[in-house]
Amino acid sequence: MRVPGFLVRRFYVAGSLRNTPTGFQLQAHNDMGEGTLVGVTRIAVDGVAMDPAGITAQHEGSDAVVRAVDISRSSPVQVRRGERVTLRVTAQPLAAGRHELEVDLVELNLGALQLAISESVGDGEGALGGDDVGTPSGVAGDPPLTTSG
Repeated sequence: MRVPGFLVRRFYVAGSLRNTPTGFQLQAHNDMGEGTLVGVTRIAVDGVAMDPAGITAQHEGSDAVVRAVDISRSSPVQVRRGERVTLRVTAQPLAAGRHELEVDLVELNLGALQLAISESVGDGEGALGGDDVGTPSGVAGDPPLTTSG
């Protein structure tokens, strides 16, 4: 099953890719409906997979931080409609410019999902710049998004 770019645009918060003191972060906003996340299996930047132990998620307005390696079928994370979630990755901060991101998730009912996003990190403090921010793959001739499972 292919995930079209218009769905990624509904989940990914364009302009949310930012450097942090310990790496970088990006955000997702669920405006589609209830979901149950049972795995965050991979985040890759420019084809390089990040260490899963360094990936965390936090619901907006909550102090609770969930480690990606702790999310499973026996320890799922509910994502309700309207919620915004910040994914943080402990890694080297990203260089200024455009990056290709892949986020692999497992949703209880949909199975494995791979979301591909092309995003820019700006100069200086990680501020975003340019008109090409937040372009999901599958748009404007980029390869389509795919799912498996």
